[in-house]
Amino acid sequence: MEYNSYRRDHPIDSLERQLICPICLEMFTKPVVILPCQHNLCRKCANDIFQVNALNPSRGTTLGSAGRFRCPSCRHEVVLDRHGVYGLQRNLLVENIIDIYKQESASSRPLLKTEHPSCEEHEEEKINIYCMTCGVPTCSLCKVFGEHKECEVAPLSDIYMKQKSALTDGIGALVATNDRIQAFIDNLQGTCRNIEVLHAQKQALCEKFDRMNAILEERRKIMLQRITYEQEEKTQHLKSLTRSYSEHTESSSKLVDAALQSMEELQMAVFVQVTYEEAEWPSSPCSILVEALESGYDNMEHYAVDFNAEERVLYQLDFIKGERK
Repeated sequence: MEYNSYRRDHPIDSLERQLICPICLEMFTKPVVILPCQHNLCRKCANDIFQVNALNPSRGTTLGSAGRFRCPSCRHEVVLDRHGVYGLQRNLLVENIIDIYKQESASSRPLLKTEHPSCEEHEEEKINIYCMTCGVPTCSLCKVFGEHKECEVAPLSDIYMKQKSALTDGIGALVATNDRIQAFIDNLQGTCRNIEVLHAQKQALCEKFDRMNAILEERRKIMLQRITYEQEEKTQHLKSLTRSYSEHTESSSKLVDAALQSMEELQMAVFVQVTYEEAEWPSSPCSILVEALESGYDNMEHYAVDFNAEERVLYQLDFIKGERK
């Protein structure tokens, strides 16, 4: 339509589009700012959504938990105080811009003085019906006398409310879908974080294995100490016996040598004197008792270990609590 072309081509239309409420699709009335995202809504629209969702939480998810409001533009949640939506700060800057815009529109574009544009064919008639056959808005005279008299028409307000309701439902469905997807994403991220913290389990597992190794190392040292102690004890005992018997053997050899020399003495007086003195020598070297060692004294097989059974048990352990399904 020529009217629409005029509106699109006008420089101020870009500003007008920025002043449209995303809920009612009309110019803001008493806009509020939803901090901290800075998106604007009509206060009435925001309150309507807040109240509807408070009474029926199943309608979309614009309302989060109690006392929270979710921006329909960016889905950012704002915690409301006891005043609800009316506790949000008014955006006075936007209100001033709207006032200036309306004044500019009134002076530069008389067509925008009213909310309803005039018909192209009948300039004095406002567009108030919608041609269902042609899919265009028109006026009542076009239906009675104009090119749409054979077409099926409906009141423009009914079409407006129907499309607005459908759009609102569509927005709610999209927001609800986004919420479900975001919840799933949050769940995935939480699961990922849980998996990433498994390094704590890894560290605990390493500590437990280190503890087991430490216990085995301690037992190994104890066994080695016991073996070393017994080795040294038996070695010292055998060396002591060896020294004792060596001394006895040396003493006995000296007596033998002396006796042999006495036997070679030809003078009877000297022989008698020498043998008399020999008779007074101690007889202990001849009567020493040889200590008999226990059978298998040098056997250390009682320290032999067999870890085959323990090794099989360790290989069978998986250290996992419970049985995996």
